[in-house]
Amino acid sequence: MEWRRLIRNIPELYVETVSDTIEIKGITDKSSEVQEGYIFVAIQGFKTDGHKFISEAAERGASVVVGQRPIEQETIPYVHVNNTRKILGQLAASFYEYPSEDKLVIGVTGTNGKTTTGLFLRHLLRKEGYSVSFFGTVFNEVNNERSKSNLTTPNSLMIQKALAESEDQVAVIEVSSQGLEQFRMEGMTFDYALFTNLQHDHLDYHNSMDEYFLAKKKLFDLLKSSGKAVINEESKWGKKLTNLLVDEEKTVITVGEDDQFTRYRLENSSRGICVIGDRTYEISLPLPGKYNLANLSLALTVLSDLQHDLTNVSELMKDMDVIPGRFEVYELSDRVSGIVDYAHTAEALQALLPTIRELYSDYRLVHLFGFRGNRDISKREKMLEVSKQYSDEIVLTLDDLNGVSVEEMEKEYNRFRERDITDKVSVILDRTLAVSQLVEEATEPTLIVLSGKGHEDYQQDFQLSAKSDKETFLLFTDHKRLS
Repeated sequence: MEWRRLIRNIPELYVETVSDTIEIKGITDKSSEVQEGYIFVAIQGFKTDGHKFISEAAERGASVVVGQRPIEQETIPYVHVNNTRKILGQLAASFYEYPSEDKLVIGVTGTNGKTTTGLFLRHLLRKEGYSVSFFGTVFNEVNNERSKSNLTTPNSLMIQKALAESEDQVAVIEVSSQGLEQFRMEGMTFDYALFTNLQHDHLDYHNSMDEYFLAKKKLFDLLKSSGKAVINEESKWGKKLTNLLVDEEKTVITVGEDDQFTRYRLENSSRGICVIGDRTYEISLPLPGKYNLANLSLALTVLSDLQHDLTNVSELMKDMDVIPGRFEVYELSDRVSGIVDYAHTAEALQALLPTIRELYSDYRLVHLFGFRGNRDISKREKMLEVSKQYSDEIVLTLDDLNGVSVEEMEKEYNRFRERDITDKVSVILDRTLAVSQLVEEATEPTLIVLSGKGHEDYQQDFQLSAKSDKETFLLFTDHKRLS
């Protein structure tokens, strides 16, 4: 593609230092991937600075370098811009001919529920005959080929290339606040943008809840002219987002428990009612709890807006695939069952633990979880307080350390234990041995709730051979899954 065609919609790149007719064969932000005729975009990263690798990119045959530092560069055309992350997304979209314009694209954002809502959408859309690409926390899938996901929201080059290669009719994308702040969705346009909730999380990255909210709102700035926002209003943030979008004259479909366009009501932990407009649907939930009914209601609202009949929604959801790390239930012994769940905020635990209490009222509930090093520490006390409300016993164990020493994390855990007047809190650092000890010592029906990691692999080695919470539980089970 000629340079002049590539930059036709990117005025910031109109410079005299680059010939209009230079042929661009590819784009990358990794100097090791540069080939003859590529553009190298130098990104100021959190650990490395791409500007340090400009010489290497030139040696590998780059035709143009784009950077955000004023650098004297005589051997290769250099374009100085204000934000290379943003320009990378715009270049990728242009190079791949704006592939999101030719598909039905649905983005899901929110603190919790992105994966579940996204996979509900993927399942229902496929049931209605669509071919669907999915990009999210637990996996990416294009043209029925699944790959491991390294980021909740893919980088701009990856998503544009994948959409260009996709033969699927629909793309469902989990969109994180970090992804939006880092312009990974730059150059994308969405037919539907969904908002699940905003809860206390990621304040190690965002300076305040207001800043966190504004990062999430950026998804809705990417709606197509005919695009629609689908907002769960069961929080002040959902209502605030609705009001802002209405002021901007965007089309908004509201979801909630009261007077919204879509209303949902939980009948018991596994059944609910969803009313969309003037149509009422009784639903057997594929995952229990009001929060999962809320997530499903968002997905159903999109399907309804696409004019699909949802009369048999319970039947449609019967063969829903297990969502990795979301309310996965295992039988560990004659007396002990276990649940793996990704819940890692106080609000997520407030939704999860009462649901478990209702479903397993005859069980002693042991909550096994930890805190991540170098992450938002302001939510830890609240998480522990929620757990105390619903758990008979709490075991603090290691989560990702992220550079924090085991000794430092152990000290903090012991401070929590020493301040615990309920005498519920103990500390077992090895996550696998904690499960082993609980299974071995159980003398009555016991449910172990292992939360925080969900689908993720462990970042450190533990004494037993397991590499994830699922594998830890499978060490104690005959692999028979409970319904």
